[in-house]
Amino acid sequence: MAKPVINQTVHEAAFAKINLGLAVLDRRPDGYHNIATVFQAISLFEDVTVRMQPATERAVELACDREELNNESNLAWRAADSLLSRIGLRARIRIEIRKTLPVGAGLGGGSSDAAAVLRAINAMQFHAIPHAVLHGIACELGSDVPYFLMGGTAVASGRGTDLQAVPDLPTAAVVLALPGIEVSTEWAYRALALARDGGELTAPPVRRKIGVLGRAADWFEGGSLEGSIKRLENDFEAVVFQRFPAIRECKAKLLACGARHALLSGSGSTVFGLFDSGAAASEACAELAAEGLRVQCAEFVSRADAGIELDSCIDASPSQL
Repeated sequence: MAKPVINQTVHEAAFAKINLGLAVLDRRPDGYHNIATVFQAISLFEDVTVRMQPATERAVELACDREELNNESNLAWRAADSLLSRIGLRARIRIEIRKTLPVGAGLGGGSSDAAAVLRAINAMQFHAIPHAVLHGIACELGSDVPYFLMGGTAVASGRGTDLQAVPDLPTAAVVLALPGIEVSTEWAYRALALARDGGELTAPPVRRKIGVLGRAADWFEGGSLEGSIKRLENDFEAVVFQRFPAIRECKAKLLACGARHALLSGSGSTVFGLFDSGAAASEACAELAAEGLRVQCAEFVSRADAGIELDSCIDASPSQL
């Protein structure tokens, strides 16, 4: 499967994501929960550079500008090591990451970095690696990593790794409120399960949730945020807002500044607001920043803008794994 190794360097933009709705459904036999969600890439990104050189054995080096992430537990390092092993490629890979996204904020920075490494190595192998191989490694690394191989707008189910590409949504202006709180995804799932088991919260009907999320494109009928956006929900808000009132306040402030809708992304801590225009989003950013809240403006990013070909994201035959 592996092609000859030559000296190459590939630069990748590892875009962030938000969840345009997230439903936590029933518990799976493997201990995870089934979910239904809609992923959307946004214009914030981290710089990932991957360099390849010939070598007698496989070797992976990582240079990350956040020292605490500069180790072999980093998903980007693990992605490179797993892929080289899987395809039998003897090469020296050096990964350089410039981090810009907060950790534990629901934006998928580490997962996006890992997918960027997989894409880069595939590019340096002349795109000869079957998607099923890339997808399989991504699933082993984490539930969000497979999405970042696809980008754009995608509906996810199962653990979040069963993906369906949908047509990219119209460009929308986004304001991200970043409260500087790291929310553990593991804690969020545990807290939600405890609240439901204790009768404080009711698990949503599976069919209804999947049906709503599966009609993601309908939320933006005619390119407008009007009407259907009220369907956007995130089941984690119930427990995250109770535990972290400052995150709940971020949502209230975004709505007070004119957001058509605001929602927790993933398990948090980021809260995003959707605005009618870039000008309205910029005005809200300025107002919230003046109040001392860390905010950033962004917009939706399509697959085409990210340079991702949809044909390369379609699951290959299991025989190629």
